[in-house]
Amino acid sequence: MLADFLGLTVSGVLDSSIFSILELLVVPALTVFYFVSRKERSLFFLLFLVSYSSADILHIIDGDNLSETLYFVCNTLYIFAFLFLLFEVFKTLNLKILLKKFLMQTIILLVLVIYLFTVLCGIIDPILFETDVLVMVRLLEHSYNLVLLVLLAVSFLNFLENDTKKSLFLFIGCLSISFSDFLLIGYYYLSDFEMLNFIAIVLNIFAFVMFYLQSDIAIDSKKKASIYA
Repeated sequence: MLADFLGLTVSGVLDSSIFSILELLVVPALTVFYFVSRKERSLFFLLFLVSYSSADILHIIDGDNLSETLYFVCNTLYIFAFLFLLFEVFKTLNLKILLKKFLMQTIILLVLVIYLFTVLCGIIDPILFETDVLVMVRLLEHSYNLVLLVLLAVSFLNFLENDTKKSLFLFIGCLSISFSDFLLIGYYYLSDFEMLNFIAIVLNIFAFVMFYLQSDIAIDSKKKASIYA
């Protein structure tokens, strides 16, 4: 949700929308529910939820009066959140098996990540944000996009290797949240078509529904639950 903050410097539509504020409350509520309802919790997944929800709460508190300090704090939290989710994916990913069975797919995904990252850089770099630390803003933008692309690619490889409901839900969640953020980039920087913003919000909420569902499925290293079961 990095695009939320920079986009609000151009338009105050998002925070003025009750629907958008409710969307920002979804993850904090889900985090509390996960902590209360789960006796056995995944550390990395919990850190992901806590980091993401903390950034959302700061976003709501700050409102339209966006300070550069809160911009860097919140979006650093978003980046750390996705890194924690990436660590969660790596828990069930065997790199030796992956490179042995899916080497070609891994290479193709690596090329795709590099290509998409280059495209996003082409969108971000020409933008002259109203800030005295333009280099730092662009660095944060690029770091965010790169982590998100890597997370999406790794979650797909995890699904290929494990072929379980848990890995499927995790991949769908990563796919949804990635498309949500990329749609917001298009909405703020390329087009002000309001439907893009609405679809992005729906995808973001759907992503966390998928993340929560995958957290309810235990990892079974001996007998995996097939997605067709």
